[in-house]
Amino acid sequence: MIIGNINKLEVVRKTDIGYMLGNKSEEVFLHANESKNKELKEGDIVDAFLYYDYKGRVAATLETPLIRLGMDAFLKVVEVKRDLGVFVDMGISKDLLVSKDDLSIDFHRWPQVGDMLYLRLIHKNRLTGKPLHRNDIPVRFNLKERDFVDGFVIRIGENGLDVLTENLEYIFIHKTQTRDFHRLGEKVNVKIIKAYEHTLNGSLIKQKENQIDSDAKRIYEYLKVYKKMPLGNDSSPEEIFKTFNLSKKAFKRALGKLYKERLIHFEGEYTKLGEKNE
Repeated sequence: MIIGNINKLEVVRKTDIGYMLGNKSEEVFLHANESKNKELKEGDIVDAFLYYDYKGRVAATLETPLIRLGMDAFLKVVEVKRDLGVFVDMGISKDLLVSKDDLSIDFHRWPQVGDMLYLRLIHKNRLTGKPLHRNDIPVRFNLKERDFVDGFVIRIGENGLDVLTENLEYIFIHKTQTRDFHRLGEKVNVKIIKAYEHTLNGSLIKQKENQIDSDAKRIYEYLKVYKKMPLGNDSSPEEIFKTFNLSKKAFKRALGKLYKERLIHFEGEYTKLGEKNE
């Protein structure tokens, strides 16, 4: 019997609450709740997925899992536990753990409920899901420049994000091509800006008019908290990027919009919230 995979097993006998399944050398329990409401009889051959139940015992289900040994898949996050990791729906009654050891050290980068992780099923002392990166995946590069596509963040590095689509198209997003704080498993809509034979580069920056609104909102929200900031039109690109992950050009456009709407004013080297008192 192979735990983490679908096995052809024979119904050996019926019990009060389920069935015993087996091959020539081993037996495993199938609870009636895991039989898909089928009435089985001795001698029937069934396709059963084997897993560990909540007590750590090997158990069987006739439900078809969304992942198994040798088959990688996107799975949805259904629960987050800071001391353990995240749990994903694998298509059976028991959810699959993705250990905190395989997630970011920064908890704020962890997936949230509803996010999607691309995983490989691992069987050691138990079944767990391991997030995969580019070198683990048979990635594709079929998209063209100016294509828009949805994908999921599979890695967050010093220089940017790795994004994977449901069709396994791999896209790299340089840190200068995004404005937001991202997390593993997050769904993003990417514009392809460069397409090479074995590389796709993308951007998460919206069209200029919409992006100005987004950048201005971010600066305004910052000022609502801190009331002022030691940044303005004369600040260095490095200072601006460190605080807002914006280019100086984008920062000045956003400041101009806020100033025009009388939401900010300037005093010396500071930008402050609200109109200047005359």
